[in-house]
Amino acid sequence: MTKEELEDYKNNIPEINESIVEMEKANSQIVIYEGEYVIKYADNEIKIVGKVYFDWFPNFGTYFSGKPLIDVDKAYDLFHKVKMFEIIIDDLKFGDAFITRTNIQSLNGEINFIGVLSQQAIFGDKSIPVKTIRFSVPNLREFYGLPVKKQTVENISHFSGRLILENNNFLIKLDKLKNYAKLSSSLEESGGYVVLYAGEIESKKGSMTFETVKDTFHCLDTFLTFLNGRRTSALFITGMHEGEKVWSDFTGYHVDAFKSVLSWPQRHSIAGINELWQKFCELWKDKDDKNFLTSAIHWYIEANNHSGFTEGSIIMAQTALELLYNWWIIENKKIIIGKDSEIINASNKIRLLLSQLDIDYLVPQKFSELQSFIDSDKQIIDAPDAVVQIRNAIVHSQEEKRKKLSSIHYKAKSEALNLCIWYIEMSILRILEYNGKYYNRCSKELHRSLAEEIVPWKR
Repeated sequence: MTKEELEDYKNNIPEINESIVEMEKANSQIVIYEGEYVIKYADNEIKIVGKVYFDWFPNFGTYFSGKPLIDVDKAYDLFHKVKMFEIIIDDLKFGDAFITRTNIQSLNGEINFIGVLSQQAIFGDKSIPVKTIRFSVPNLREFYGLPVKKQTVENISHFSGRLILENNNFLIKLDKLKNYAKLSSSLEESGGYVVLYAGEIESKKGSMTFETVKDTFHCLDTFLTFLNGRRTSALFITGMHEGEKVWSDFTGYHVDAFKSVLSWPQRHSIAGINELWQKFCELWKDKDDKNFLTSAIHWYIEANNHSGFTEGSIIMAQTALELLYNWWIIENKKIIIGKDSEIINASNKIRLLLSQLDIDYLVPQKFSELQSFIDSDKQIIDAPDAVVQIRNAIVHSQEEKRKKLSSIHYKAKSEALNLCIWYIEMSILRILEYNGKYYNRCSKELHRSLAEEIVPWKR
């Protein structure tokens, strides 16, 4: 590459998208509005001086606080009689809310209060159509994506931080924040939440409104959750017109507090992610397939996050495997038709899934305790049989089952769980026609990069 070609390449690198909100560290409060606003109930209105803000603790969501510009006794009486209010900012409804705490100061008699928004919180007129929507994504794992640049008066810096998700209707850009490493360290130290990516969505088919993109964001949130191994959502969704904010959604969509978990995508490559997104969007169009995706990913996330500790998570993982068997093997591929599909045992259901993934029935070499469990019982045939036997010992409470469960080494249970999660990951990726590399949680390799391998059906 010549010097001129290199300069052209650098000049054509796109500018990084900045986050729609700023957080200096994990769990920083985000001020939405400060000044005078109105609490409205029925035909009554109370002017308030205070602020509206998004906070992460003690509960994730949008709050308001301040002091009323009316008689203290009257305000105190009303706050205790009226259960639900409307918050009005700049003559537009921001959302429904309720008071959580009031305090009368003994020295000056002033009353202060704190309340929380219930469900939706929209700043501005959400009915106005826009061409571009910006948003933030907290607690999303790191991806080394396409190059972007940050240009200042002093210098220009380049780094690999963009994830592109594109289909026939929308172009979505997700940019890792320039200070990702610092923010991520803050998150690991403090726990909780921090914005790590700035997002932008552009419509290919005209303007968008808040209502017309709601399902697209639901789809995006579910997809990112599958990539992340833990729930995340687009937050602070903001409609833009000619660089100005038109409306902003401060609803507290679900995001899991920070916890270190395994996830399947490669760390240093985004190859195949956009194609995966396109197939995901195709399935999402059908109501039944959409319900399948949301349910399968729900159970996958619950198992991956050890929501029920190891034993409860094994049950959740096998719930996902049962769903995958029914939707994929029976309903779509129709490998078994009629009542035979109902009487097949759980081990054979898993074996049928594995047969479509080109995965054998053996225990991975890394899982020595699970193999020892199989070797200790001649009635256990293989890995699918082992995980089902462990699940049955957990679910069924007869004395014999309880004794069997207590005799199983805790590492064998943990290995059975990870094996089930791997089966789930591979099944979903196969359904979505992914043919690239992934991180194999069952690999014996100690270094993550060495545990990244091609999916079994393409080896």
